[in-house]
Amino acid sequence: MIKESNQSEIKNKNVLLRLDLNVPVFKGKILSDFRILKSIPTIKNLLKNNNKIIILSHFGRPKEGLYDESFSLKIIINNLENLLGEKVTFSKDWVNGVNFNGNNIVLCENVRFQKGEKENLPSLAKQISCLGDVFVFDAFGVSHRKEASTYGISDYLQTFSGDLLKNEVMNANKLLSSEKRPMTTIISGAKISTKLTLIRKLLSKSDNIILGGGILNTFLMAMSHEIGDSLVEKSFIEEAQEILNCADSKKIIMPLDVMVSSDTSLDNPEIRDISMVQSNDKILDIGEKTINRYIKVISESSTIFWNGPLGYVEKSPFDNGTIKISKAIASSGAYSVVGGGDTIPIIEALNLQDKFSCLSTGGGSLLKFIEGEDLPILDKLGMYRI
Repeated sequence: MIKESNQSEIKNKNVLLRLDLNVPVFKGKILSDFRILKSIPTIKNLLKNNNKIIILSHFGRPKEGLYDESFSLKIIINNLENLLGEKVTFSKDWVNGVNFNGNNIVLCENVRFQKGEKENLPSLAKQISCLGDVFVFDAFGVSHRKEASTYGISDYLQTFSGDLLKNEVMNANKLLSSEKRPMTTIISGAKISTKLTLIRKLLSKSDNIILGGGILNTFLMAMSHEIGDSLVEKSFIEEAQEILNCADSKKIIMPLDVMVSSDTSLDNPEIRDISMVQSNDKILDIGEKTINRYIKVISESSTIFWNGPLGYVEKSPFDNGTIKISKAIASSGAYSVVGGGDTIPIIEALNLQDKFSCLSTGGGSLLKFIEGEDLPILDKLGMYRI
């Protein structure tokens, strides 16, 4: 059922198009329409060939099988229509059939409201497949999930890879095979447990590794530094020590200073040398000496991969390190790939999105691709990592 062909061959069809429109929302407002924007070229290309499009996507993590208005995809209709310049029909009850109502595009309600979606129930996948003539998968962000709308449909319909998906895989492979050195990798996040495999994988491929967030704190504790009341995973100290004792550990560039706060309101930021952190401090960002050190490394790099903000960006001034690193990468001239939804809104807010080589729509999927894990629909489509 798989056809690795150009989607421009699809003409005069009802196209089932799986996108990743899972945008960040706060108090009913979309914080970033990045994923919607990245999906527009594929939709427009399909429309040029007289196709009608039935869009499938998930949104958040609702309880499967139950409708919950707070997870309704209806919230993106206005953005989608404005970016497309086309009217879009919204279908709340779509699984048994859709009505275009005179338009060329139908946006189906959150696929995760359908019981059997997450477990890839064959009967659901088959039922959904009856809505279209062909299936186009263009949702790199969920390519690591074997679900009815991300994988199961391909058992019943001729399946094509979308243009955005191809571009994502091309950029990920380019990153992994890059001969442009030095290569600098920046990995941050709350939990080292979710990034251990990634750190080990990229440690061998990179010339420099910069760490941030709870991951950095775990490494600092493993080096017997005082980290006070900072976010840390103590159960992974041994794994961090193993990495610090490996042959490539010299590639890890540790901070010289950090920004801390010692009260619950986080209103008294102070910069301390790494050896001067107190027992009641909470590390919330990197300090100025560290920022300057990292900027020098970035300016000398030819390839950069960045995953995750370096500080507690939800509150100023703990976003200082992340903002300055963003600007440094944007002006570096390096081949730069950013993966991870938390980082992209910051880059957008700084209006730097056009200064990066690739802002990936994939978070977990990109990391799994780099780590070497199987991504079910990509394997089925024959889209391999280098």
